[in-house]
Amino acid sequence: MIKYWTAALSATLPLFIRKPYAEQSRIALREKKSIIVVSLILFSAVFLLRSWPNVINPGLYWEDATHYFNLYYGLKREFSFILQHPNGYYNIINNLVAWLASYLDVRIQPLTYHLFAMTLGVITATNLIFSGLLQHRSILLAAPIVLGLSGMNHIYYYNTLTFQMYNVVVLLLCLLFFPAPKSKITLAALCLAASLLVWSGPYSVVAFPVSLLFLLFFRNGSKSILFTVVIINVLLYSLSVKESTIQIMNIFDAGTRRIATHVLFEQVFFLDLFGKLSFLKLIIFSFLLIAALYVLRKNVYYLKISAILFTIILAGLAPLFLSIKFQLYQMVFPCHLYISVFFWLLFLLLTVDKILEHCNGSFKVQILVSLLLFSLVWVDNLQHPAKRQEKIMTSIPAFVQTIHRVEQLNLEEENTYVIIKTDNVMPEYMPPMVRVGSQHPGARRLGPKDIELESGKEFIVK
Repeated sequence: MIKYWTAALSATLPLFIRKPYAEQSRIALREKKSIIVVSLILFSAVFLLRSWPNVINPGLYWEDATHYFNLYYGLKREFSFILQHPNGYYNIINNLVAWLASYLDVRIQPLTYHLFAMTLGVITATNLIFSGLLQHRSILLAAPIVLGLSGMNHIYYYNTLTFQMYNVVVLLLCLLFFPAPKSKITLAALCLAASLLVWSGPYSVVAFPVSLLFLLFFRNGSKSILFTVVIINVLLYSLSVKESTIQIMNIFDAGTRRIATHVLFEQVFFLDLFGKLSFLKLIIFSFLLIAALYVLRKNVYYLKISAILFTIILAGLAPLFLSIKFQLYQMVFPCHLYISVFFWLLFLLLTVDKILEHCNGSFKVQILVSLLLFSLVWVDNLQHPAKRQEKIMTSIPAFVQTIHRVEQLNLEEENTYVIIKTDNVMPEYMPPMVRVGSQHPGARRLGPKDIELESGKEFIVK
């Protein structure tokens, strides 16, 4: 027995020898500028080709209508309103964008939401190729497509303001994998950005164990300050969440644990491509995982990063299964899996990257690996159309144009107003709807027959 314990200790001890993190990454990054540029161009081309209708047609899906456009329209809100948290948690970045957009012409407010979402989505999909975490050219070429078109498991991460509360958390976690900044100014800016990201999405609690592991596994230099800032902010953020939202006792419920296990394997590890979990599939999965870890068993850096990635994968499911939302929904949506799926695919990319490095993979092998990864994304997107497209809200341009035209009538001068509304395609019960004109409680409401408009009366509620 003592012999086995000694062997186990000698195998795990290297994990706790703290060495500097990613010292070589900046040098490697400089050497691969050309492949990174090609990777960005390729990702952009494939993304635009895949999702062009949704790229060029802004919408007001989900809470983009009810929590943001409807509430902020007409400069009705003070700056402090960005701290609203109707769902029990703060979401500062989304509210800040909506508040700033309310100062713009109403005709471009949906476009502003859209452009912000597109920008943050692309940054989330591509940022890790600049981190030095991935080294081989074939992996750098494929990573943005794999992470951005499969890991980001719904088109909403690119075309809605609402779903940026998930992107900000993934981006926060990605930033933790970057090398320590060189200057104090950069470090201060990074700490400020990380704090803002923490307070903009409930899933930011995942950053707590990740930061602790980085402090445990590596000598991070000045970056230890960043991890400390993240830990403090996550603790404060967690304390701010409404107690009724957290259901920690779910962990003791056998039914919840069973569902969580099936979700982890079927929808995260198997990417919802291989059907229900079975004993044979579990054996094959375990064999492949153990084989990869065995091949790379001497690569302590890889083992440490893998431990961190698996922590993210497992912890990424906790905010759903340990909250009241699971009891309310009784089902799992893609957004609840996003963090786990994204970092599972990152683990696969890192594993292949390190195996290629270990085996000195030839150019032909690297090309084959890239093609296999592209094929995975192709099949995944065919199987899951929601990753690439959503129904277009064709009425939005005419809807906001009608609002603008009614604004020119200066209804507030006559103490009158109209309600302007359009249907939402997803979901139908969250329609974009605003009050245009006088905001006085005693103002008289007008209908479509009471005002003169060349077009757009169909949006005015009777």
